[in-house]
Amino acid sequence: MSTRFASFAFLCAFALNFVRAAEPFLKPNDVIALVGGEDMMAASEYGYLELLLQRALPGHHLKVRSLAWEGDTVFEQPRDLNYPTLEAQLDEVGATVVIMQFGQMESLAGTSKLPEFIKAYEKLIERVSAGGKRRVVVMAPPSFESGPGIRPVRWSDPVLRQLSATHHGSVDYSMAVRSVGKQSGRTFVSSPPPPDAAVTGDGVHENEFGQANRAASLTGELVGHHVDRLREDQLKTEERRIVELIRAKNRLWFHYYRPQNWAFLAGDRTEQPSSRDHKDPSK
Repeated sequence: MSTRFASFAFLCAFALNFVRAAEPFLKPNDVIALVGGEDMMAASEYGYLELLLQRALPGHHLKVRSLAWEGDTVFEQPRDLNYPTLEAQLDEVGATVVIMQFGQMESLAGTSKLPEFIKAYEKLIERVSAGGKRRVVVMAPPSFESGPGIRPVRWSDPVLRQLSATHHGSVDYSMAVRSVGKQSGRTFVSSPPPPDAAVTGDGVHENEFGQANRAASLTGELVGHHVDRLREDQLKTEERRIVELIRAKNRLWFHYYRPQNWAFLAGDRTEQPSSRDHKDPSK
C-alpha cells in the first residue's frame, strides 16, 4: 500500500510540475519593470518591446515601466540623496515581472573580476525577486568579441577593432549570466548576435535596428512562439500610432520617476525657499 501511495504521490508531483512548466510566463495584468543600463533605457525609448508584447498578448493589459538608468551595474546603482531604492520603486509600481540586463560594461574589468560579478548579480536577482514575489527574466549581454557559437564581429571603428582584439572577457560574462539565470531558477532569455555596425549606434550600445532585433527575440521567448522583427518603414498605420503613443507615455514616465528637481523635492536642497510653500514653510 505504501509503495502504491508513493507512486501515486510521485505521479501527482510530476503532473503538477508539468502543468507549471506549461503555464505561460506572462499573466494578465502583469506590470513589467525594465532594469539595467543604457540598452534597457533605449528599449523603453524605442518602444518596440512594449508594442510587440501588447500585440502578442492584447487581452493581458500589460503595463511596462522602465527603471533603467545609464551607468547602472550589478555592483551599484548610484542615486541622489534620499532617492528610493530599486526595491522600493518596484513595490511602488507594483511590478510582478522584472526584465534585467547587465554584464556588458562589467566585462571590461576582465575575467579576473568574474567571480565578483557573479556574486553581485546573484544578490541583485534576490533583491528584485523579493523572495519569489516577482518573476525575473535575466538577459545575457551582447559580446564585444567572437567566441564558441558566436559569429565574428567586424568592427569598422579602429578603437573598437583594438578592443575586440585585446579584450577577451565579454563572452565569459555572457556565459556566466546564462549560468546565473539557470542556477537561480529564473527564466533566461538568449541575446541576439553580438554588436556590429548594423545593430549599434556607437559600436557598443544597440541602435534602433538592434533594439528591434532584441525586442522580437525577447517577445518570442516570453510568449512561446516566433515573433517577426519590426521594421520602422513597414509599420502599419495603427501600429505606428500605437508605438508613437508608447514613446510619448514613456517620456512622461521618465520625467516622473527621474525628476530633474529631485534635490529640491527630497534631496539635499529641501530647505531652499523654492522647495517650500510660500505661506507654510513646513510643506
